[in-house]
Amino acid sequence: MVPGELTVAGMGASETFDTALAALHDIVVRPDILVSQAPAPGRLAPHAYACTAEVGDPEIGSGRFVLLHDPAAPAAWESATRVVIYVEADVDAEMAEDQLLTDVGWTWVQESLVAAEVPYVALGGTVTAVRSTSYEALSARGHEAMVQVRASWSPTGLADVPAHFEAWLGLMELCAGLPPHYPGVTRIGDL
Repeated sequence: MVPGELTVAGMGASETFDTALAALHDIVVRPDILVSQAPAPGRLAPHAYACTAEVGDPEIGSGRFVLLHDPAAPAAWESATRVVIYVEADVDAEMAEDQLLTDVGWTWVQESLVAAEVPYVALGGTVTAVRSTSYEALSARGHEAMVQVRASWSPTGLADVPAHFEAWLGLMELCAGLPPHYPGVTRIGDL
């Protein structure tokens, strides 16, 4: 799944945190999403892991997944573990103008978590619709529109981390408008 060895920011990561990270290697990621390990934040929790993803070729979206673990269980987390995600995907201009896009984006977050079938608490986040126009030296970029999702929630245990990771992948698929992916099945349009 993620190239290279999984590393943990901080010293003396707990065995259960290491086990949760190792389980990420078993996740099958669809071929049009490239996941790479990224530097983890070192000051938010004693144990942390981060990765990024690029969606599509050419790139139509990107994301970041951060896993934090603090045995002291900060009150705001309501758990010892916190997942923080970011997803950004291109959308067509008409979709970006729709006032309901942010509501739909938040529904995608909720649907992704429900599809993962794992318990969580303290869900919160923001969905932003962005429209921009580039000028002068950047005019070749023209008009761009995207949706950005920032969210965090607390898994109720480290054993469920792979399913929470899959929820993030599912959210990226929804935001980027990717068709469903079934490993081993070729879509007729791909023939």
